[in-house]
Amino acid sequence: MELKPSKGLRVQVNAQREAIFGDESVSVQRVSINNGANLGVMTGRTLIGFCEVEMQKLDGRNHWYPVDELVGEHGEKIVEEEIPIELPEDEGPEEELA
Repeated sequence: MELKPSKGLRVQVNAQREAIFGDESVSVQRVSINNGANLGVMTGRTLIGFCEVEMQKLDGRNHWYPVDELVGEHGEKIVEEEIPIELPEDEGPEEELA
């Protein structure tokens, strides 16, 4: 069975890496999580293969882990759905308002 990342979904985190968002950059760092602290709750926010998980037993903070390194509370695979966004075609350079 597959589950999509959604708010309130309880997950087991088996991640080996974590995205760290800074003011002007993003870095991916190696992490290790003990089995007792690897349960979390998804916030519903996802970004390019990573999702935000509230890790109450680890440190009570939100962390960004790769979707493919998470499983549902009962062993379900977590998959991210890609939704293409169509942008309107450019009609030329924008005119400056003076």
